[in-house]
Amino acid sequence: MSKINPNASSLIDGYINSRAAFAQEILSLLRKLIHKADNDIVEDWKWNVPVFHTKEMVCGIAAFQKYVSINFFNGAEMSDKHHLFSGDCSAKNIRTIKFNSISEIKENQLLPYFMEAFTLGKTGLKKIESNKEIEIPELLQQELNKNKLAKKNFENMAYTYRKEYASHISGAKQEATKLRRLKNVILNLEKNLKMHQWPKS
Repeated sequence: MSKINPNASSLIDGYINSRAAFAQEILSLLRKLIHKADNDIVEDWKWNVPVFHTKEMVCGIAAFQKYVSINFFNGAEMSDKHHLFSGDCSAKNIRTIKFNSISEIKENQLLPYFMEAFTLGKTGLKKIESNKEIEIPELLQQELNKNKLAKKNFENMAYTYRKEYASHISGAKQEATKLRRLKNVILNLEKNLKMHQWPKS
């Protein structure tokens, strides 16, 4: 574990108290849930925001003008069971959840995210997340090779989402269905959308 700021807890108190009222509520609740998820979590202060450790840095919380975010530093390894990740983080491993109001926070959904993140942080478990472990259909790979933006977005997605796309293509029994799906896949990858984020047809 890197060196912990000895004044972290008081700095976090000051940070929360200096934010807008909506952000104070959200930050306070997130801090509470973080400690509820794991009693051994260590508070730290980096980049002028609250950060939380196990054996390594696990997550950080920060307030902005209209929302509060949670950054999971190894979020790409997480399951995102309830599809809470915002999908707009450009960092390969970081995943972000954003809240505009405290009413958006569902404790029964968010708490397992913290618990999963802290378990990964403690054990150092790494999910297998390389393209080599995903059997990418030849048609999909060919189209990705032709489209730099779609390929970049695909490769930056977590293992779960890449596998979902690959299965969507390989699961089509007829060639016409496969080609139709392929067209939609590339269009949505260009927009950096996961399958659950596709617009309703």
